[in-house]
Amino acid sequence: MIHTALSSRLSLPQSLTSKPRAGSSGSGATRRGQLHLIAAKKNKRKEERKAQKRAETKALLEKRDEDKEKETSDTSALSGPQPYEATATVMQSLTICGSYKDKTGEKLLDGTILVQEAAKALWNAPFVCASHDASDVFNYGNKAALSLWRLSWDEFVGLPSTKSAEDDESVQSERRELLDRAAKDGYIKDYSGIRQTSDGRKFKINGATVWTITDKDGKKTGQAVRFDTFSWLRDDGEEEEMIVCEGGEIVPKKSIAADASSDMKEIPSAVEVAEASAAVEAQAAEVRRLKEEDGLDNSSPAVQAGVASLMEKKAVLADLEERIAAAADA
Repeated sequence: MIHTALSSRLSLPQSLTSKPRAGSSGSGATRRGQLHLIAAKKNKRKEERKAQKRAETKALLEKRDEDKEKETSDTSALSGPQPYEATATVMQSLTICGSYKDKTGEKLLDGTILVQEAAKALWNAPFVCASHDASDVFNYGNKAALSLWRLSWDEFVGLPSTKSAEDDESVQSERRELLDRAAKDGYIKDYSGIRQTSDGRKFKINGATVWTITDKDGKKTGQAVRFDTFSWLRDDGEEEEMIVCEGGEIVPKKSIAADASSDMKEIPSAVEVAEASAAVEAQAAEVRRLKEEDGLDNSSPAVQAGVASLMEKKAVLADLEERIAAAADA
């Protein structure tokens, strides 16, 4: 009995004495293998979805580019390519803008202009801009310049820049001195001088900036000019001031001043607003009197007429206030 009890107490746990079950380690390996397989399948499906999405995105982008190219092609077929779209013109446009900043410290074009948009912006700029090479031959003229000199792009580019001034020794000498001074100093501001169009019409440049274009080594490669106002010189000795507007359109300066004056006249005065406001208050009081003193209601013709008159006076006041607000925002 005692022996049996001791044996019972001293017996080891079954987990320490039993042998490992057959296949237990193998089942763990199998489980891990299954998990790896599942993970691999998930990753494969994920990569397939990514690849499909990339393919769909690529197809959409290609279609967009095709549509854009077709639209551009259709537009070009109707209007033809613009001079500023040519690679050489784009490069010259960038050179002009860059050299202006280098020489004057200021930007030639207002606002933030992307590189690919600079050529178009300069072409349509609200100022005349032209440049010639080191041999004094025009190699660029924007829309306003071509309009001023009354030449097409092909007629202007390649023309000796001496042709922009009268074929007179004193005039050409003055022009040469100007260009030499700009070459020496880098640029000249507020220049005024007499020039002529291709058909001989004379005009006076006002407030022009002339600057020298150089390469990376500082060697002169050309010069450029920029101005936004000039005056036609008439035979009677009078001058007609002109100004370049957005889009390169040249118009008489007095027309701009007239438009501005007209706009100023349309701004209501404080007296007009006060009178309109008083008229509204008076009419509102009249409508109240009809209701409170005469005992009339909204169905009464007198009240309806009074309300209609009140609405008209309110509309007049609102119009005056809107015009004042618009003038303040302008």
